[in-house]
Amino acid sequence: MPSRPYASLLLITDSRDTAAHFAAFLPTDRFAPELNVCSALEADYVLDTESHDVVVVDSSVPPDRSAALAARAAENGAAGVLLLAEPERYDAVAAYAGAHGFMALRSPADPVLLKQSLAMMATVSSRLHALESKAEKLQAKMDEMRLVSRAKLLLIQRFKMTEKQAHRFIEKNAMDRCVTRRTVAEAIIRTYEI
Repeated sequence: MPSRPYASLLLITDSRDTAAHFAAFLPTDRFAPELNVCSALEADYVLDTESHDVVVVDSSVPPDRSAALAARAAENGAAGVLLLAEPERYDAVAAYAGAHGFMALRSPADPVLLKQSLAMMATVSSRLHALESKAEKLQAKMDEMRLVSRAKLLLIQRFKMTEKQAHRFIEKNAMDRCVTRRTVAEAIIRTYEI
């Protein structure tokens, strides 16, 4: 599956200077035009309502709040999460980050290292989204197979059909009505299940 041309990035910062710096700093071939910025006060709402490929929590966010926001962003989905920590707090933050599934860098971060980290997180996030999509499709297919099996069992019990006849009945009904096998199976289950 080809990766999306752009990755969305959410920057949680309480500094306008940092927001402007990030806007100028981000590689436009990977992140433009999707840089979203919010303050620590808005972060809870934004994390609940929006999905991003990469979330960066800046060191301007108060220390008691920044690690909790990064952990929350990491558990919300497939986003890569980076916390920029003040040098004196870095060791404690890095240990916490490892335990909660996000990455930490010292602030101010080396520009090359920061760009590489953001690009890597965007790539990993893209792969995770693709895997999530595959898993959802497989789950839907398995659910359909379970429903069809239940419907076939009902047809076998009620009408003394063979498994092959029940299968053919569901297939033909789906084709004749231009609906999915799942739709036919659900109707059979609703009608005949006690």
